[in-house]
Amino acid sequence: MALGSNLTKKKPEENSPPIDPDSVSKESDSIETIERQDDSKVQNEIVDEESVSFEQFCVFKAGGEEYAIPINLVKEVVPYPAVSKIPQMPLYIKGMSNVRGNIFGVMDLNLFFGGDKQSKNSDVKYLLVIDNEKYHMAIEIPEVPDTLMASENMIEKLSSTRLKSRIGQKYLKGIIKKDRRMIILFDILGIISSEKFTVAG
Repeated sequence: MALGSNLTKKKPEENSPPIDPDSVSKESDSIETIERQDDSKVQNEIVDEESVSFEQFCVFKAGGEEYAIPINLVKEVVPYPAVSKIPQMPLYIKGMSNVRGNIFGVMDLNLFFGGDKQSKNSDVKYLLVIDNEKYHMAIEIPEVPDTLMASENMIEKLSSTRLKSRIGQKYLKGIIKKDRRMIILFDILGIISSEKFTVAG
């Protein structure tokens, strides 16, 4: 049997309706409209992504909580040095320390925000030194801090009605929501510029 001998040409159906040019034109116009809408949607999504601003934060632990401050406010992180106690200071002021020839006040952030446990010397391994020419202050931390890029929609602002029941809570600015983490964003400059924390350089 020759190849293709079982194939037959189909005759055009006599009752097939004629093609309406107007219907083809309308269908083509609707397809173009959908395509334009899709393109516009994609462009809007790109614009929205570009308009979102991100900020880099330094994230560290204190008293079992995670805290964050803008990365540009961190001067350096150094191994925990010797700390000299200062008489008649609040418990959250641990004393003063010499860091590269400069004297810095050392604070326990957990106690400042109302924590009920003072950091043990064995738990504190580093000092996070704040970058400020006028006020010299450092924070005790148990481990090397991390960095985080966060957009505005990742930060939940904290209203005054939900806070300020304890000392220091007026310096809380918001909560950074990252996956299942809740990172406390606070105003470190507001803290170190207050009279109780000032160690003039």
